[in-house]
Amino acid sequence: MTDELDLQEPDEEQEESDELEPVGMLGREESRQALYALLFASDRPLSAARLAEAMGDMDPEIVATLLMELCEELDQHDDLPYTLHEIAGGYQFLSKPQFAPYIRRLFQIKKSNRMSKALLETLAIIAYKQPVTRPDVESIRGVSVSHAFEQLQERRLIKVAGVSDLPGRPKLYRTTDEFLVQFGLKSLKELPSIEELKEMV
Repeated sequence: MTDELDLQEPDEEQEESDELEPVGMLGREESRQALYALLFASDRPLSAARLAEAMGDMDPEIVATLLMELCEELDQHDDLPYTLHEIAGGYQFLSKPQFAPYIRRLFQIKKSNRMSKALLETLAIIAYKQPVTRPDVESIRGVSVSHAFEQLQERRLIKVAGVSDLPGRPKLYRTTDEFLVQFGLKSLKELPSIEELKEMV
């Protein structure tokens, strides 16, 4: 009589999801390059054991030796802006101290460039209603948008696109090419629909 366990089919979907990507056996220099790539791709320190597993269950001691060689090799290159350090139980590329002021400035710029929720809401209204007047946007938002319009123009995300026929001839605004660049759009046709936006919220 056949054992009942032998008749059970394995869950192919589960087996596939648990299966690691197969990797080939590499020579010494190729292994060093692969470790370099793994460290380059990670934003956190990686231990020798974790790297050994990613390398196809390589001997962790061999990986540790290769990592030490990489550390020594990079230390000898004064022209590189980074080094490899062992920190927090793992290895990670770190920029050299003399470049710290520039890196801090980069993150300050990124932080200052973030748009507030109010600014994003104003920009979204302009994007979907354009060309649109400032009073139209204010009627939708229910608050003054003068400051928001100034900021969006300073960031070159909106521009004046003419004047309306309404009394007072208010200016019409629309988004710019810079808006497309900032949001990774080829054209305004790629803006998600209102229904799609509701599904994202």
